[in-house]
Amino acid sequence: MTVQTAPVTKRGLTDPERAAIIAKAIPDHPLDTQRKYHYFIQPRWKRLSEYEQLSVYAQPNPDWIAGGLDWGDWTQKFHGGRPSWGNESTELRTTDWFRHRDPARRWHAPYVKDKSEEARYTQRFLEAYAAEGSIRTISPYWRDEILNKYFGALLYNEYGLFNAHSSVGRDCLSDVIRQSATFAGLDKVDNAQMIQMERLFIAKLVPGFDASTDIPKKIWTTDPIYAGARSAVEEIWQGIQDWNEILWSAHAVYDATFGQFARREFFQRLATVYGDTLTPFFTAQSQTYYQITRGAIDDLFVYSLANDPEFGAHNRAFLTLWTDHYLAKSVTALKDFVGLYAKVEKVSGATDRAGVSEALHRVFGDWKTDYADKIGYKVDVDQKVDAVLAGYKN
Repeated sequence: MTVQTAPVTKRGLTDPERAAIIAKAIPDHPLDTQRKYHYFIQPRWKRLSEYEQLSVYAQPNPDWIAGGLDWGDWTQKFHGGRPSWGNESTELRTTDWFRHRDPARRWHAPYVKDKSEEARYTQRFLEAYAAEGSIRTISPYWRDEILNKYFGALLYNEYGLFNAHSSVGRDCLSDVIRQSATFAGLDKVDNAQMIQMERLFIAKLVPGFDASTDIPKKIWTTDPIYAGARSAVEEIWQGIQDWNEILWSAHAVYDATFGQFARREFFQRLATVYGDTLTPFFTAQSQTYYQITRGAIDDLFVYSLANDPEFGAHNRAFLTLWTDHYLAKSVTALKDFVGLYAKVEKVSGATDRAGVSEALHRVFGDWKTDYADKIGYKVDVDQKVDAVLAGYKN
């Protein structure tokens, strides 16, 4: 009878001879000096922030998407072979799609916390406003004709811009961009909700006030005052495939001109002329959202794309083309909108031609500083103001 014997496996941890060989092969210096878990993330600030740790590289990213760390291809694709994410989704190029950072460092938890705080102080404000009977100071004409109809119609402007972010949130090429774009879109729907909240609140205090959206919807869809704005929003929402073009046209051109003028220079500024201290409370929140988004859009398009070390000139060329197109639509929207001044009192320095001109110069001046100058876009502010004032009616 032949006895078969299996070879004995000698393991380094138990065999003294092998353990000695392993120990001799180990160098006397550390193999890896990296002691940070997120060593692969390039911090924007002095130290890696919590926002960066929980945001960057959460999205799958093969190496053929600039800045990606993974490799190979997608295991799942759309019908027809379209990849989960692809460079063909935008005309812009960069050396690193993960370079962008939101200056406000917003991610889910702080965003929800901020919204909760806003809801609480809004409730406290409205309770105090109702208890004091402050609604009595609002001019009935301003309340019923301007606020209810034309401020009410502005909610469709904000809601349309919110919807434009749906494809952006799906198609953009990095998680940090997705967060900024999604929060910017959610802020827009918050603006729409706040407008309707104000109308519903007034209806509780003023018997007979119609808070339904029937009249505002009709104003938005048929009134010449919103014709240009409606055309611009429809194109931004439904006429663009490039997700960068959507973000740039919506925030860096249209909302930075038409949106700023309508919210800040008309409704917020004129509210106090008619004894309205309610509307400025809500528009102030909208303006806070605008400034937060402005910081994110500036970082994405100026810091990350227009100043990209390899593709900066390429990106500026496209940003210039997009600006040409959507600035013209924004001027048309403003030209139609200033017709609304014919429905309000003539107040020297506010609603007269000189006052409207000053307001337009503020808006276009801010836009030139915030965006045009930073991408090298040449604009004649006086010419744009004159073009808008062609729609002003004495």
